[in-house]
Amino acid sequence: MKKTLISAVAAAALVFSLSGCTGETEKATGPETGAIQIENCGHNLTFEKVPERVVLQNAYSVETLVNLGVLDHVVAKAGYFPEILFDDATNKALQDIPDMTNRIGESGHLVISKEAVMAEEPDAIFGASDSVNQDTTTEVPVIINRGFCGEVKNASWDDVFRDVDLYADIFRKQEEAEKYKAELQKQIDALDSTVGAGKKVAVLYPGVGGASTYAYGKDSMSNPVVKALGLENVFGDENKRVFEVTAEQIVAQSPDVVLILHMGEADAVSAVTSLSGMETTPAMQNDAIISMPLSFAEPPTPLAVKGAQYLEGELKKLK
Repeated sequence: MKKTLISAVAAAALVFSLSGCTGETEKATGPETGAIQIENCGHNLTFEKVPERVVLQNAYSVETLVNLGVLDHVVAKAGYFPEILFDDATNKALQDIPDMTNRIGESGHLVISKEAVMAEEPDAIFGASDSVNQDTTTEVPVIINRGFCGEVKNASWDDVFRDVDLYADIFRKQEEAEKYKAELQKQIDALDSTVGAGKKVAVLYPGVGGASTYAYGKDSMSNPVVKALGLENVFGDENKRVFEVTAEQIVAQSPDVVLILHMGEADAVSAVTSLSGMETTPAMQNDAIISMPLSFAEPPTPLAVKGAQYLEGELKKLK
């Protein structure tokens, strides 16, 4: 995939986080069979039955769908699905799901027509685009991660579990969800909370090609990810999910570690390390620059647990 395409996808994630919808948390009502009501990002959505023809407009729900045993309900996908996020079996399954498009426009959003999506005859759509979202598409339920519509405040692992519960309600897979959440909790409990103890970290998204650099605050899932490993997020007191920062603001925090989230851009690391004054930070002086895929930290999904495991391994390499 070309660098410009990947950069645009990343921009889309930032745009959704800054300008998404508002509303209450997800709630499900209804029997185990028949219609069920889901409240998602301020919209009341009706699922007349368990979805059988799901279209994905991003990769965020994939890990949960796999563990609930319902990935085979997906009939088409659009967007960016990096193999590093998933195991071999999941990547093979994703390869067998037809791609509608991976085209990204200048706005940073997935470019796909509503007609193309609806031609797949979906009975559920997971993820949003400019043309297919909860405002433009009312005939089919559209589900959006809560992290993209301003509902996640002071992010925690509970937000990951709530994301699992959302899909469990939709597919009537509560028993499988409880088992999966228990396994996720074991993985969280097994994280080494001392590996980053006493160190400060700046979690950043690079301003590739002269764009703005972004930092992640209290409402970002990256905050509990780094805290689980004993790190202190230097921007963790900010009551925001993601926001622009200057080189001066980063340098002033004197981070011991810099965590760069990316979408595969070849120059993601250099876009941060080349910022004015970065050479004076302990992170640069001690070569404590770590990069990992954005989806390992944003939005709140089980991929954040994988992200914490990945980050733990990278921190141990620094010792």
